Amino acid sequence: MLQNALHHKNPFVRKASMKLLGGVKRALPRANEGDLAELPPAIANSFPKSGTHLLDQIVGALPGRVNYGEFLSSMTSSLTFRRRADADVAATLARSRPGEIVRAHLFYGDQTAAALRGVNAAHFFIYRDPRDVVVSEAHYLRTMNRWHRLHKVFKQTATVEDAVRLAITGLAGRDDYFYPDIGERFRLYTPWIGNPRCCAVRFEDLTGENAESEISRMAGFYAEFAADQIDTAELAQAMKAAIAPEKSHTFRSGKRGGWREALTPELRRLFEETTNGLLVELGYEPNRNWADQA
Repeated sequence: MLQNALHHKNPFVRKASMKLLGGVKRALPRANEGDLAELPPAIANSFPKSGTHLLDQIVGALPGRVNYGEFLSSMTSSLTFRRRADADVAATLARSRPGEIVRAHLFYGDQTAAALRGVNAAHFFIYRDPRDVVVSEAHYLRTMNRWHRLHKVFKQTATVEDAVRLAITGLAGRDDYFYPDIGERFRLYTPWIGNPRCCAVRFEDLTGENAESEISRMAGFYAEFAADQIDTAELAQAMKAAIAPEKSHTFRSGKRGGWREALTPELRRLFEETTNGLLVELGYEPNRNWADQA
């Protein structure tokens, strides 16, 4: 089945299935307002390396889901890795289908937010402790994805520690690709967290003791958009049962708090200096002194 091939380990199989399913979507007539109200599209938005596939699995259990292979990003493909215009992103969102699940890495933008409202999208956004993100991203870009525009840059780092340092500081001022520091990258997404039309969830909550309550909250959020009556308890059970981390083609370890072993004292201080209080803003630390603590 083509939709199952979207999660295949082989990137060429994934790309081929996305292309075929995209052709099916383009052949369909434009959705009308009534259909979108009856069966809202669901946007599974994530900060990269924050649980993209986990959210995809959970949101994929919503009723009437159809996956046309759409992966919408505020960046161009990983081969070029430049920033896309908000208008282009909004135009793609406007073509969302009833019941469609759209996986995404979407920066916040007024045009993007308006496009989501225009198609009655149930928008879910997952994020993760940025310290774990830089560790995961360093491994991913250095050894796992050799097709990524940044792989050659990360491959040149002498050690994993150097790769993590690069993931923290980024490469600002480049004309050929867009990769600012982790603080700037993260703040492109953070306005979604307080947006009333977005259900923002933390990776740590979905993989910890708060998982059931968070999934129940997600089910209730979706019910607010659907025209039909939703049994949220039953839906939450289906969403929980859909979780299968071994099916992620980029899954490495997925553990929480791994940064504690990976970040040296120097890297901790560099992270805090670079992000300027981001962890406090996100609620991961009570103050900015964490970098000086053992």
